[in-house]
Amino acid sequence: MAAQALRAFFRHAERRGWCKAGIAGAIQGPRRYVHEGLPDGPTWEEVQRLLLGIKGSSPSALRARAVLLLFAIYGLRSGEVSRLLLSDFDWSAETFLVTHSKRGGRQPYPLQHEVGEAVLEYVVKCRPRTGSRHVFLTLHAPYRSVSPASLWALTSRRIKAAGIQCRRSGPHCLRHACATHLLQEGVSLKEIGDLLGHRSAISTGIYAKVDISMLRRVADFDLGGLL
Repeated sequence: MAAQALRAFFRHAERRGWCKAGIAGAIQGPRRYVHEGLPDGPTWEEVQRLLLGIKGSSPSALRARAVLLLFAIYGLRSGEVSRLLLSDFDWSAETFLVTHSKRGGRQPYPLQHEVGEAVLEYVVKCRPRTGSRHVFLTLHAPYRSVSPASLWALTSRRIKAAGIQCRRSGPHCLRHACATHLLQEGVSLKEIGDLLGHRSAISTGIYAKVDISMLRRVADFDLGGLL
């Protein structure tokens, strides 16, 4: 913003003849790269508090619990959860299929027990009886699949209600929390990238900045007398 203001001032000054030409064009703002910052998300303890805070057996509570577990455990994007179909779940094999938003293609995931129980409880107890084959539907008629924007609003509302302070409060912050937690548990960046559906290792590399203590342990190895 400061660089833009300076460029505008010197363009005006050049037109008025107050200074030499070319100064405005030489003013460059600081470069900020896509993966420069750190992931922004809640701690895993805050995520656990968020999930434990979903009380009751109302349709909104059961749907919210299933949705937030998918975001937190698998790091799925809102569009990926919105597109889930009943046929994507293989209950006997305990797996489900996700159609990735960015890299495309369908990827099978093992169905973690708690997540499977939450999805099944929502489907059996309160999912509206309708011709739609999407798993998650709106709470009121006319019933249709829940949009990614509605899932963002659901997540943001629950995060704020849990008293969690985040610069961003949508599903993506739970995606960051999932990846950071896995990294701290010793899961490799390659495995985290596969889980998150990243198209390149560059996207996953941002999480290498998170756990400084872990990075110090990696760097603290014996050079065997080389130095």
